[in-house]
Amino acid sequence: MTGLVGGVLCLAGHLPSPVRQWLPHAVALACMAAMTPGGGDRGLWVAGAVALVGATLWELRAGCVFRRAAEAVNLAAMALLTAVTAVVGQSHHGGAGVAGLASADFAPAELALGPVLLSVACWSVARAGVVLVRQAWPPLITALPPGRRARLLGEAGGALMVTAMAVMLGLP
Repeated sequence: MTGLVGGVLCLAGHLPSPVRQWLPHAVALACMAAMTPGGGDRGLWVAGAVALVGATLWELRAGCVFRRAAEAVNLAAMALLTAVTAVVGQSHHGGAGVAGLASADFAPAELALGPVLLSVACWSVARAGVVLVRQAWPPLITALPPGRRARLLGEAGGALMVTAMAVMLGLP
């Protein structure tokens, strides 16, 4: 549910924009909605990962110039987490009952914290790299940067989506 809220926030931050800027986020939201608990099998996850890769490429090509790289990192992280989930076959996603990344050493309600922290840490490092590159080489365009509302919704939504997907990956 948290990831879906994050998807809605990201989409809401782009709605006044042209379709080419908010379409990748609508695809991401649709993929997350299709992969809700009990929503499908591994084939659906693979299709979702492919759709998210397509959304990432679309974002890199036609997204908002000021937010393009950061949002592409969010979408790429979601695509990677979706692909890993398809391989692992999480039972809470409607899979075949495999225990996911949580091993038998964990209590049934416990989270496999290592993979979750690794996923979130890698995403954080990639996002920090986007900020550093942006500071070193600012865009040479005349367009206006997105407003404070759009940035806040995009950042909060991206963080919620990626974190929720990483936590779902680590659930038993």
